Amino acid sequence: MKKFKDYFKIYESEETKAVFEQNEYDANRLSLWVILACAIILVTAWALNFAGIFTVAKIRMNILCLVGLVFFAVPVALYFKFNGKKRWLKYVMVITLLIVCANLFAILNHNVILIMIIPVLLSSRYFSKGFTTMIAILSVVLLSAASIITVLFGIVDLNFYPRLDSGTIITINGTLRDSVLALGVDDARAVVSMIVNGLLPRLLVFTVISFIAVYIAKHGHDMVLEQDEVSRVSASVKAELNTATQIQNSMVPNIFPAFPERKEFDVFAGMYTAKEVGGDFYDFFLVDDKHLAMVMADVSGKGVPAALFMMASKILISDRTLMGGTPAEILQFVNDRICSNNQADMFVTVWLGILEIETGKVIAANAGHEYPAICRKGGKYELLKDKHGFVIGGMEGIRYKDYEFTLNKGDALFLYTDGIPEANNAEQEQFGADRMLDALNIDASGAPEDILANVKREVKSFVGEADQFDDLTMLCLRFNGLD
Repeated sequence: MKKFKDYFKIYESEETKAVFEQNEYDANRLSLWVILACAIILVTAWALNFAGIFTVAKIRMNILCLVGLVFFAVPVALYFKFNGKKRWLKYVMVITLLIVCANLFAILNHNVILIMIIPVLLSSRYFSKGFTTMIAILSVVLLSAASIITVLFGIVDLNFYPRLDSGTIITINGTLRDSVLALGVDDARAVVSMIVNGLLPRLLVFTVISFIAVYIAKHGHDMVLEQDEVSRVSASVKAELNTATQIQNSMVPNIFPAFPERKEFDVFAGMYTAKEVGGDFYDFFLVDDKHLAMVMADVSGKGVPAALFMMASKILISDRTLMGGTPAEILQFVNDRICSNNQADMFVTVWLGILEIETGKVIAANAGHEYPAICRKGGKYELLKDKHGFVIGGMEGIRYKDYEFTLNKGDALFLYTDGIPEANNAEQEQFGADRMLDALNIDASGAPEDILANVKREVKSFVGEADQFDDLTMLCLRFNGLD
């Protein structure tokens, strides 16, 4: 008995209970529409018979149509009484529909054999294999009963009678019986032949359809459970990614003004990842009271692997910078350390500069990164085309070269990753360095945060509806000098 109940049971958790309930309410509404459609068919068949287009005995048609409409009234009334919000309604609605479909089949016989499939297919919408199996079995029983009823009414399809070749369909009733017998037809044999050659093949096809309906019901049920599992896993992953995003954001300076007590310079930076986490990063920190380090980097790849590589690279760069040395020496050390255990074969491009706060002199080294942009006081931003070294993590033993430039009072430095010039619009056109410089020069003398806002706005306007493919990371420093 327990196995029987388990077969009918819909397995649902607290999370999926509401989903299955809503599914059954929606299926009840669908059943209501099917019932109303079948009621229209029933009335139409009665009207056509009344008009003489159908030749069914009028007494039988009147009785069966009236019985069918009474049966239909029950589930319709219950549906509106409970607003379709009872899960047990499916038993009333589908079984009643099945009885009336058998009723209609008994009236019109083989002409409406397809109507018997409707309750089985409809039952699969409830995602209960037990319920669908039950309806399929009842359909076979009622299909057989309806066939026997038609025989009792004297309807014989001679297409299934092997002794005649004409394929004539003769309705056997009191007025035509003598005509059939005059043709030499054994009516009892005709009935058996019709059942064996007509009903059994239909039942065979009906069985195949029933198996399909049961599969659909089970598949629908399992699909809801799988989607719930995927949703829960997705929610868990999303929560973890949100945490990873918070961790990554906390790894870079994000409180501004960063050094409110230092009037010699203003700095502002922003990191806008294409995914929850990304591989770009920036950094700036005081090496000592007289030197400010600035880092702009871009890790190959996207997502979590790039984020992990980013954090390892950032820690190595910042720790080694605090130990002293020129940018070239620092990048050489970091490159050798990363190459010694780079199983993922990832790399990172880095621009590293150290500003001497008292003089404005910057010593920098470039490991395959984008050209920085510099703006002299009263002028416009231009690219500073420095020498590129090899990327960090690409090959062990690489030597990098330092170079120098000086920021005078009122000058500004802009650092960025390739996500800005390589941003694509819907036509696959790149934003490019020229548009970036135009965006910088909208207000070249503006505060660093205004500079970044202008660039971000112009990139967003250019990209339009296209998806952001790469991370956008920027840093702007304005040198105020010593008073």
